Amino acid sequence: MRFVLVHGGFHGAWCWDKLVPQLEALGHEALAMDLPGAGERTNETANHASWRAAFREVVEDGDVLVGHSQGGFAISLAADELPKKVGRLVYLSAAVPIEGKPMGAATTGSTELWPETIGMPAEDFMSLVDVPGQGPCVSITDSDAANKIFYHDCDPVDQAWAFRRLTPLPLGPTLEPFVLSRFWTAPIPRDYVLCTDDYSHTLASDNEFMRRLGLSTCMSVLSSHSPFISRPGETARILAACASGVLS
Repeated sequence: MRFVLVHGGFHGAWCWDKLVPQLEALGHEALAMDLPGAGERTNETANHASWRAAFREVVEDGDVLVGHSQGGFAISLAADELPKKVGRLVYLSAAVPIEGKPMGAATTGSTELWPETIGMPAEDFMSLVDVPGQGPCVSITDSDAANKIFYHDCDPVDQAWAFRRLTPLPLGPTLEPFVLSRFWTAPIPRDYVLCTDDYSHTLASDNEFMRRLGLSTCMSVLSSHSPFISRPGETARILAACASGVLS
């Protein structure tokens, strides 16, 4: 089985570094990709069209696409773009779009809770920056805030490693309405993995994401928003179980 791993906002392919060898130890292939506008591709314009093109470059027949957080939006685009190639979709604490609406409409109430969760006003840990060739982006500027949102159960060394690699989040893709007519009707199996100690969004949001996918059950891992860092072995086993179809 080949897994294509798709990062969330502010992150890049690097965030899967601990998970890839765990999947390989289970006998699977794993490819961690950067979306345009992130990781090693921050100089490439980020929008729905460029994300679709990125998937056309890498997805092979039968691939299992794993999307984390904002990566759930991305793998939904991939499934709409390549409905006959994608073998399975796994949403790892990931957002699910609403047809005809932008990302913000699909995640109402999530990031708005961050100041209360972190205990500081948004302007103390986020800033709006203009990235040449990319336009307006949001940057996370405080490591304690990042640790609270993403990595509270991770080793301090891993927390520092991850924070150094965060990149500004392009706003362009977040403002585009989703047009996914093939995604909703494609017979691609879908799974959801719930992180039960996740401070990035509410359990109600996870339940709503699952409802949009037509799911009534899920796999779970006792972790923060980043189980691929804090619990890579357990996460690999859960992803492998999803790929084997234990829930469908």
